[in-house]
Amino acid sequence: MTTLNLLSLILFCTFLASYVLKLVILNRKNNIQANVLGKGKKITTIKSTEWFVKIATLLWGATWFLMSIAEPYLVNLLGRHYNLPVVNYIGVGIVSIGCAVFILAMAAMSTSWRVGIDKSTTTRLVTRGVYKISRNAAFVGFDLMFAGLYLMYPSWLTLVILVLNVAAIHLLILQEEKHLRLVFGEEYRSYSSRTPRYL
Repeated sequence: MTTLNLLSLILFCTFLASYVLKLVILNRKNNIQANVLGKGKKITTIKSTEWFVKIATLLWGATWFLMSIAEPYLVNLLGRHYNLPVVNYIGVGIVSIGCAVFILAMAAMSTSWRVGIDKSTTTRLVTRGVYKISRNAAFVGFDLMFAGLYLMYPSWLTLVILVLNVAAIHLLILQEEKHLRLVFGEEYRSYSSRTPRYL
């Protein structure tokens, strides 16, 4: 296993462990089912957007894991856009930053963190921590990880995954913004006026 692939696998495991741990903690300590992506009674546009996100992110995660453990074989199948180790390691750095931003965002959200739009419970609007800089800090973390994966393993597959996931996340953000305007009203509008959607 190359150094690049080892670092990639470590980052993948770090991301996955933090994500699963957050779901387990919310469930066990607070009795919160935080993963509501594509679940429950929701209008068609929300449900279809959430399914798009679910499929795109599963494809991203599977590709990231497989590239980390079987990159030489996959490169033979998929080809490579370029072979520049410095760019590949810049990708590692971008994924690292994205993973850190995602973890900080989950921590800042505390018990308000959800995967998908939760219509069944009331949370509070989180504007502290990384959410002072971005209204969608966790999604910024995801976008950085999508881009970093392409830079680590530049191929048509990872480029398609980057474009699909950025589009899927953006559509989900638009749905979440509608939901948050309905739930939090003026508080959310005021927050939106002083905090950018992304950065």
